[in-house]
Amino acid sequence: MSEASAGADGRTSGALDAASTPATWRLLSLLTLGGGIAVGAVAASGAGAPLLVVAAVGVVAAELVPILGASRRPPIPPDPVPRDPVVPPPTISVVVAGRDEANVLPQLVADVAAQDHRAADGRPRFELVVVDDRSTDGTAEVVHAAAREHGIDDVTTVIRREGTDLPDGKGAALTAAQPDRCRGDVVLVLDADARIGPGFLRRLAGYVAAGADAVTARRRILHADSSWLAGAQADEQNQDGELQRGRWASGGCSEFRGNGIALRRSLLASVGGWRARALTEDIDLSSRIAAAHGTTVAWALDLEVWEEPVRTWSGLWRQRLRWSEGGLRRILEHGPAVMRSPRLSFRARFDFAAYGAQLLAPPLIIGAAAGAVGTGRPGTALALVATYLAAGGVLAFDALRWEVPPGGPPLPIPERLGRALRAAAFGVVWLGAIPGAMWRLGTRRGHVRYDKMPHAGSELAR
Repeated sequence: MSEASAGADGRTSGALDAASTPATWRLLSLLTLGGGIAVGAVAASGAGAPLLVVAAVGVVAAELVPILGASRRPPIPPDPVPRDPVVPPPTISVVVAGRDEANVLPQLVADVAAQDHRAADGRPRFELVVVDDRSTDGTAEVVHAAAREHGIDDVTTVIRREGTDLPDGKGAALTAAQPDRCRGDVVLVLDADARIGPGFLRRLAGYVAAGADAVTARRRILHADSSWLAGAQADEQNQDGELQRGRWASGGCSEFRGNGIALRRSLLASVGGWRARALTEDIDLSSRIAAAHGTTVAWALDLEVWEEPVRTWSGLWRQRLRWSEGGLRRILEHGPAVMRSPRLSFRARFDFAAYGAQLLAPPLIIGAAAGAVGTGRPGTALALVATYLAAGGVLAFDALRWEVPPGGPPLPIPERLGRALRAAAFGVVWLGAIPGAMWRLGTRRGHVRYDKMPHAGSELAR
């Protein structure tokens, strides 16, 4: 067991790299919001209405059709075979950043200790690095105790991030565990509330040995049947997984998702490691490795990481505002480099542009709705909403083919349809969150603040 400290210098804490908002970003955000609403309103009340609807349907179809087909034939199948069976599987640094997470981290430490990714003599082919981000609840102490209890204290390091006026957020906390602080061939980032099965690291090593330099895990929701809100989040994760798996398999610009980011340590180091200014560290890193190296992210169906749902609508709203703003910032900061990258194929760049274009849909729909109210002609607004929701419903319905219990039958079609409709309806939250994020990005002053989701601790669903 070792313990280190990361002070308030720029390299480890990111204090000099706090996420602020350039004036040009503010202007572009507000122009996109206002322009989208204006175009939607004008089109809905004039001769351009059919053209707008046809364009929306065309963009959705051009992106969805290859995704739905390709998701069934991924470049690397589950339980892959290594390219060179003689080469030992890669070692893995499991990195967890948490602030006041004493109630959930012992569970994750136990899950890491139970991993079967070990050498022939039983020694772990992994290490655990926990960043204690200024906790006041004894986070470091419970990690030490859990590591000793489960026999991995010799491969566990706790890094205490401390200092004044440090930027908040997961990306900022991860700057205390840059690649040079890790020893594994692969860096895996898990959230503090993550739960993993004993074969997780072994399966991850298999994907890397099969040629995937960057992998994202399949995110699952614990106790999804506990409420409508939890179930909707579970179906949304399936929906998003289908999208990312299809983007990867069709040659698109697939991306990480925050819980279960994994990539070669050398690749992370080559793009400068973690950045404190990244509001959403997963897509920020995705775009940086895509632009610099043409690396897209493998989506692993059998690499499951479980997490707690957001339990309240207010908490969900804050989370989706942050995700939306992170997506906007990623487009503004990294979009030009991705689109110019000579290392990416035309298909990958088109996919990136089409995926980014979905941020335009909510302002257009709001504008079309306003135009419908003013003119009494709701057809365009209804058609745009239907197209938007249908895309999510189709993805969710297709993804629910994965929801097969061990040895059990597939979900009945009526259940799949009902859950797909729930996921589509749940997608309405983005129609408010994305315009809200555009407004917030354009008008807020000062540094960006990070809203942390509370974690209660939960048993792993098996």
